[in-house]
Amino acid sequence: METIELSAQTVNPGNVRKVGRESFEIISLLGKGGYGKVLLAEMLDENRKKHDPPRLYAMKVLKKATIARNQKDTAHTRAERNILEAVKHPFIVDLHYAFQTDGKLYLVLEYLPGGELFTHLEKEGIFMEDMASFYLGEILLAIEHLHTLGVIYRDLKPENVLLDSKGHIKLTDFGLCKESISLGDITHTFCGTIEYMAPEIVQRSGHGKAVDWWSLGALMYDMLTGQPPFSGENRKKTIDKILRAKLSLPPYLTNEARGLLKKLLKKNPPDRLGSGPDDATPIKAHPFFRHTNWNDLLNKRIEPPIKICVTSAYDVSLFDTKFTKQTPCDSPVDMTVFSPSMNIFDGFTYVAPSVLTEMATKPWISERGPRSPRKSYKGENLLLNNGLEGFYQANAAVANDIAAAQQGGSSTVGGPGIPGSTSGPTTVVASTRAVNGYEVPDMEEMDTSGGGTASAAIPTTAPGHHHQQTHRSHITPSAILPIANPSGRQQHRRRVYPGTQNRPAHLQRLI
Repeated sequence: METIELSAQTVNPGNVRKVGRESFEIISLLGKGGYGKVLLAEMLDENRKKHDPPRLYAMKVLKKATIARNQKDTAHTRAERNILEAVKHPFIVDLHYAFQTDGKLYLVLEYLPGGELFTHLEKEGIFMEDMASFYLGEILLAIEHLHTLGVIYRDLKPENVLLDSKGHIKLTDFGLCKESISLGDITHTFCGTIEYMAPEIVQRSGHGKAVDWWSLGALMYDMLTGQPPFSGENRKKTIDKILRAKLSLPPYLTNEARGLLKKLLKKNPPDRLGSGPDDATPIKAHPFFRHTNWNDLLNKRIEPPIKICVTSAYDVSLFDTKFTKQTPCDSPVDMTVFSPSMNIFDGFTYVAPSVLTEMATKPWISERGPRSPRKSYKGENLLLNNGLEGFYQANAAVANDIAAAQQGGSSTVGGPGIPGSTSGPTTVVASTRAVNGYEVPDMEEMDTSGGGTASAAIPTTAPGHHHQQTHRSHITPSAILPIANPSGRQQHRRRVYPGTQNRPAHLQRLI
């Protein structure tokens, strides 16, 4: 075995240029959001032989100017990059590079050709319990690892679980994570995706790691029935069900599945399985996972139920065609709105240790340049389409819906495509915009976290809405809650048992 000392000379020999934007060729667009986009990119390699596989990555490109406008967004972008650097696990996406130009930030992530778990759920309709237990087990191990590092994930949903080429899962998007959380610590950020959001987040009564186990239960319910456990025709009704409705289980579920769902979807956090000091251990010991060998699962010795079928390394057919059919490009940045002298992103650059070792032995960077939006959903991006006016309007609606649900009242904010309306599909999230599992940060309200028990109050009223006009002067800071795009799905999974409602409009793709 050859031993290589990592030094300035071995890591960056004379004929190898520093890895940057010019080191990659853009192949395809995988997703697009308010702050940037996700691209399929190939590492340029002049020495690549004819039969060598291409070096493909998912390149998340973020606009500095948009992020820098909000100190909280800047902090969360840096936190995501730091978590990706620190966390190494078989079921968590790998960060290979992070670098920046004067106007943009680049996160070069492991490319996962299997696409979103959502896509496969949509295709299958529902998962059988043995199939669900496999994927839930891998997800559980990923979340357990995050918890051991003091990280709460807070946005578990099918869109954030991607599959690799073998069919194993990889957890992606860490823009909503909360770091440095110990047992008993709580935080108060309103964030996540409503249908998978724990009651304590909706109520803003303070939450800890147990919110991830609620989300695991909601995802399990979605896998086994075709829809989340608490969902209504609009956001207000969904919130009301999360806070008040009794869990309804279809009769075809086994006793083991019913038992685990009941324990994970406890509205009172201390009663929830996994909320104690043993975290994931009692969940792993539940009879639903009685056939799971956790050591074999962790080491990927169990063959995944889903087979990934792609025609070539460049096949992006398992990603949304609304993105992949667009012409990919890394557009220029207007530097008049961002000063490159700003040092708020110092230290962003990163190269994975495994890459450093390879660079020391094999120069593979060439000097070739790169090869030269998702279609808007109804009411998709109030911030982008309507500017700050739309942002105030959307967030006022969120505040109003939560207040109405808590008091048993009705929402007064509405209209086509406006949150709170039954005529326009909307999914409410905080901080990030869904981009095929690789999410891009969005407007967010900052954490008020800590070891205390103080709770941020939800306003009981929201500004009036008439003909889609919002009076900003009526909106107080406490009324502004974070909101991003609807997930925007077309028809979801078919009805799977009598009495199941069609998937709510705000969870469906739009034609």
